[in-house]
Amino acid sequence: MAKAKVAAERLPMVEELHFRSESAFLCLLLNRRTKIIRVIDFRAGALPAKRLFIQSIAQREGVEKVLILVEKDEVASWTRVGFVREGTIPGFYKRSDGHLCGCVIGDRTASIEVSDEAQKLAERTIVAAKKNAKDLDEEIRGVTVRTVDDTVALAARDEVWAKGEGLGGFDPFGRGITRIFYECAPKKGRANYLSAEFQDCFGHALVEVLRAPRDEAERLAMAAGLRTLAEELKRRQIVSAFGFGPSDDQELSTAWLAAGFKKTGLLARGIQVGNARRDAILWTRKLLNPAGEPGMDE
Repeated sequence: MAKAKVAAERLPMVEELHFRSESAFLCLLLNRRTKIIRVIDFRAGALPAKRLFIQSIAQREGVEKVLILVEKDEVASWTRVGFVREGTIPGFYKRSDGHLCGCVIGDRTASIEVSDEAQKLAERTIVAAKKNAKDLDEEIRGVTVRTVDDTVALAARDEVWAKGEGLGGFDPFGRGITRIFYECAPKKGRANYLSAEFQDCFGHALVEVLRAPRDEAERLAMAAGLRTLAEELKRRQIVSAFGFGPSDDQELSTAWLAAGFKKTGLLARGIQVGNARRDAILWTRKLLNPAGEPGMDE
């Protein structure tokens, strides 16, 4: 038992696993912290074999949620093997949208979908958050937003996750990424952290929030941080930004909305909060048009 525990502790938090045959080639990005697998598919076809490999790894690792982002014409193929189309990221591929398909791994072949009750809960959260966001000033005062070194943000990450409060893991979601970090702090209260990872070749960025705001002051600081981060991504010619948040979190939803993000999806059991999985809102914002000029959010 002790040897097994030591072996588990030595496993990398994020690991690339590959499946390759004459007709299939894909990569799984396994995140043991957030308990998510992202599938990156390099070759069309052979979906039953791919599904079997994905399911075997997920069950072995105790991972419940699997995600894949694909072009529109690939969605039907993945839904035929048990995935569910759960959202869209405008401009994910610069000139075309990314379609997010998810699968909750269980005993059944078909994935669990978001229930009607869960849909209504997410809508109630957004209605309340819109009311709060409407009252926020264009310039948020009394907060500090600054870039920080990765060592500062990752130390905060480890502390927050140890307490069971983590949302964003600040781990790689893609391959060959660049990552930046921001600290957002109210005048009185605990600082929070933001991170964005992006790939210049694709022009999209994943935005992560370390933990949910606990009160109005932290909500304001997070909204200011998300606004600042969006402007920095624009400066870097990033076309599209996206992130995830619990579907029942009004404070965090207010911050996303105040920074110009919109709900474009809802994921069944899409985010890890402490020791439990919760449904997640997919938040997106189109930052630039493909020519690199400011564009209107869709």
